[in-house]
Amino acid sequence: IQKCVNYNQGQKIFGFDETSYIGKISFPSIQAAPSFSTSFPHLFGDKKLHCLIPCAIDQDPYFRMTRDVAPRLGLPKPALLHSTFLPALQGAQTKMSSSEVNSAVEGNDTPNQI
Repeated sequence: IQKCVNYNQGQKIFGFDETSYIGKISFPSIQAAPSFSTSFPHLFGDKKLHCLIPCAIDQDPYFRMTRDVAPRLGLPKPALLHSTFLPALQGAQTKMSSSEVNSAVEGNDTPNQI
């Protein structure tokens, strides 16, 4: 994915500039990777399956980039299901955060944690 999006494209999509940190520049491709079934060979083998991504509208630029990259990788374009914003578990006035353990359900949470 990183080889399919050059700096100029990233600059136009995400507003990178000469002060942007390397983590900010590399993050879009990291966020895009789970959009493809080939990122999960332990679940899907080598099948190239379509993916439906529920996301808040602020994530749209990441997944538009992903849809542009998919054909160059020989993978199906993911489909998006937009929401205004996905609220945290504490309610609509709060935000999900990985640093706040009670704000989201993580994929590796146990039934007791949920």
